[in-house]
Amino acid sequence: MRIHMKRVGSLSGLALVSAVLLLSGVLFLPRPALAGKAPLHVAAAADLMPVLPHLSRAFTKKSGIPVKISWGSTGEEALAIRHRAPYDLFLAADSVHPAGLAKAGYLEKKSLKPYAKGILVLWVSKKVLVAGKALPNTALLSRPEIKKFALANPRLAPYGRAALSCLRSKGLWSKLRKKAVYGNSLAQVAQYLRTGTSQAGFLSESQAMALAKSRVKGDFVALSPACHPYLTQDMGVVSRSKRKKEANAFEDFLMSPDAQGYLKEHGYH
Repeated sequence: MRIHMKRVGSLSGLALVSAVLLLSGVLFLPRPALAGKAPLHVAAAADLMPVLPHLSRAFTKKSGIPVKISWGSTGEEALAIRHRAPYDLFLAADSVHPAGLAKAGYLEKKSLKPYAKGILVLWVSKKVLVAGKALPNTALLSRPEIKKFALANPRLAPYGRAALSCLRSKGLWSKLRKKAVYGNSLAQVAQYLRTGTSQAGFLSESQAMALAKSRVKGDFVALSPACHPYLTQDMGVVSRSKRKKEANAFEDFLMSPDAQGYLKEHGYH
């Protein structure tokens, strides 16, 4: 075991796509275009928010290809791709959604590859830990000090689905489900923890490490692989993309020793 220091309804169809594109516009980290080049448009799962901006800048510095990132849950981004969102590359938080998109012709089958193995963690606020005098674990969620705990919507986010699976495997879900609040992505779960809306929450280790660095008081424990297997995260080039060469170059970069080392240093197995 490694130790470290409103309920949201689901959207469907075009309404969900519109919400994704709006969210992408809000969360996109702008960067000046390089010599007038159009940016490579990457749809990325929210667990990558602490790491992908750094990696995209390193790629741009090396290749001269600017990168635009749109964030969302894996399920949201997959639906947006099915509705012809203008993405070039998809970085998912699982392997299921990319495989489904490739089978349906939305992603290039030959481009599919795993780029990371994600780690599910449980974050618990410092106040609850002091009151409970215990290290964070799933059983701690039963304590009265924890009024609410957060997880990403299991229908949209692989880490939310993993959290639900973990709780069910421990026989805790039926007892605790009334305490659960949902975010559309891990970014919203992290925000619930920052604001104190939830006293505990399930995150990726990369998001938990970023939360700790932002001086949010709490502690977290890795639940993978004991409570849930590592999350195999796949990427793939969008079939409609007119920048497949650049997308393949970014895939190659993410598989390079330097990029893989950075991912492992920042919360991936």
